Amino acid sequence: MVETGHKFHDNVAKKVAWAHWFTFFNIVAISLISLRYIAYSGLADTGLGIVYQFVSLLGHFSFLSAVVFGILIFPLAFIISNNLLYRLISILIATTAITFLIVDTQIFRLYEFHLNPLIWQFLQKPEQVEEIYSINLHYISIPITFALEVFFSLILWKKVRNIQAKQIGKPIALFLFASFVLSHLVFIWADATQYRPITHQKSLYPLSYPMTARTFLKKQGWLNEDIIQKRELGAAGTNQQELNYPLEKLVYSKSPTASADKNILIINIESLRADMLNPQNMPNLQALADQGINFKNHFSGANNNEQGVFSLFYGLPNSYWYGVTENHIPPVFMTKINEENRPIGLFSSIGFVHPKFLQSSFSHLKGKNNVYYSKAQNNNQVIQQWGEWITSQSKTTPWFGYIYLEQQNEHLFNQPSKKSIPQQTERLALYQSQVSTIDNQVARLIDKLKQQKQYENTVIVITGTHGQSFKEQNTNDALISGANVPMVLIWPNKAPRTIYRMTSHVDIIPTLMQDIFGIENQSNQYSSGHYLLKDNDREYVLSGDINNYIIYEDRKITQFSGNGDINSIDWQGEHIEANEHNDKFNITLLIDVLSTLRRFNQN
Repeated sequence: MVETGHKFHDNVAKKVAWAHWFTFFNIVAISLISLRYIAYSGLADTGLGIVYQFVSLLGHFSFLSAVVFGILIFPLAFIISNNLLYRLISILIATTAITFLIVDTQIFRLYEFHLNPLIWQFLQKPEQVEEIYSINLHYISIPITFALEVFFSLILWKKVRNIQAKQIGKPIALFLFASFVLSHLVFIWADATQYRPITHQKSLYPLSYPMTARTFLKKQGWLNEDIIQKRELGAAGTNQQELNYPLEKLVYSKSPTASADKNILIINIESLRADMLNPQNMPNLQALADQGINFKNHFSGANNNEQGVFSLFYGLPNSYWYGVTENHIPPVFMTKINEENRPIGLFSSIGFVHPKFLQSSFSHLKGKNNVYYSKAQNNNQVIQQWGEWITSQSKTTPWFGYIYLEQQNEHLFNQPSKKSIPQQTERLALYQSQVSTIDNQVARLIDKLKQQKQYENTVIVITGTHGQSFKEQNTNDALISGANVPMVLIWPNKAPRTIYRMTSHVDIIPTLMQDIFGIENQSNQYSSGHYLLKDNDREYVLSGDINNYIIYEDRKITQFSGNGDINSIDWQGEHIEANEHNDKFNITLLIDVLSTLRRFNQN
């Protein structure tokens, strides 16, 4: 009997039908496993956010499964004629995918990252970190997953024609496709309106890249940025348990410290490079530094204004930014100042919405009678209003003052386009001129303090929000200069000195909390910083932004992101290659960084 083509086509049709239902079975299995992401991250704050969590889960993993089906399983039905071999290869593909998913859920639980090349290195060296063993234990799921895949594949192979006859495949496919499309459309709306219960879910699932269209909507005139900003300011999150901050109830010594009656003044200068603190560019601040404690190797907790201010007031890395600003959680430092009922003076020409002061650092001060908010248009008005406020303060009641001095042309320095050498020189000259003006303004602030005879009774912190580069963004120069800032501490009765070890913005609050308020808790219970005046060298300083983290070490700088992109350079800006003799990644150090990024998350 001569074999016709019908047998081949019938065989392929059966394999393809089986593959469809085998894929659907795995969509169900993957969706159930992926519920762990929701369990570990917690339900969203709102009903719409919760619905989106589940709809996007179903749509996203259905899409990924469809991609695997279309690229691998479907073409193999035409290539592999042996039915048993075809099903075995499909089972191996499904088992591998589910194994990686299970491991990824555990990584997400531990570090809130997804499986990427960086994390993969951790898995190759489990002897360095005990936590990795708990991940490797999940490999025991491989034989269990394989057995379940074999079992259900056999059932589906036997029942595939009966299932096909019920004609339920198309409705299921349409429902899954609708979930996928709906999840992206909803995210476009959420991103355009900054609906945080949904936008925060952007990286909840692995390989998730939801669509956005904010730029397009603004160009069409359908989106008003000012309205969105006001809505953000007025909306507090409902999930107050998202952060466990502080870790323990704070306890203060009953005996007042030697500095308990001191005033506190923080002067924050926008985008101030560390190398600007010299007798030529900032002679007044240099003179102050000579009289106080000068930290020569200091870093902001971020390479931008908003998170730079955040790291100073909270002593926390930027991974906590959204949890704090959404829920309007005040820093423990400002909470203590408010409890002491100190007069508070806040001075800025950019207002207190940007950076999002009212959603974070000063969120609990709204409506307080003892709080003064300046209404200045420029730095000169800030200084004038500061003078009026300080004149009205009693010399016997300790107060707190915060002064934010802006760089008027900062937008020119932060343009992303590539700059020529003449353009860089021009920008540097403009920057130096502005820095010189700000230096004179700082001198006027201090002179006014001295005129009121309050200088000798005031702890003064002068530092930058972040650093500054004059080359285009995403360059090694920006990596080196983006967070390095001056830091000058004037503290009555503390001897002048220069400190060369690495210090950070996150160290400022623990120092003030200990020496002024007499806090008895360890600093790691309410911050990620250390006491500034203790001569202990730290292994690294952490900076960056909410998408990329930067680790500054003595010999190198490493930038990494949640998706696994990682880059190491030396302090001359040269890329450091990894090889068997030069391991550019210290796995134990990176694990410590990942732990720092989630220490205050609610478990």
